[in-house]
Amino acid sequence: MRKQHAIHNENACQFLLESGRFNDWVITTAFYSALHFVQHEIFPFQENGETYDDLNSYFKHLLSSKSKSSNKHRTTIDLVKKFIPSCSMYYRWLHDKCMSARYKNYQVSDRSASTAREYLRLLRSHLEK
Repeated sequence: MRKQHAIHNENACQFLLESGRFNDWVITTAFYSALHFVQHEIFPFQENGETYDDLNSYFKHLLSSKSKSSNKHRTTIDLVKKFIPSCSMYYRWLHDKCMSARYKNYQVSDRSASTAREYLRLLRSHLEK
């Protein structure tokens, strides 16, 4: 399911980019596509004898162990850095730009929108699943 959701968001990202409008949503859809792609790549995984099938199960474990991870986005950034470090810079850039576009300033340049789409493409090129 995660991969299909990622592809759906990637298609929306491409459509929005080609429209030349709503660059904030180009970045947002690029980020959420990346989020689903990396979660598909990372999960399931085992750690200390436990299997984690998805982010929710892993995050619940972190909360019960009083980890320093403060939210699911931060946890995903950490997991990308650990499991697919070649994607870490692209993922972090998309995350940061998305948070800015969604919550601080929806006015996003054409260049940033194009970069978001390119970083999503580059991120995908590093994935195996």
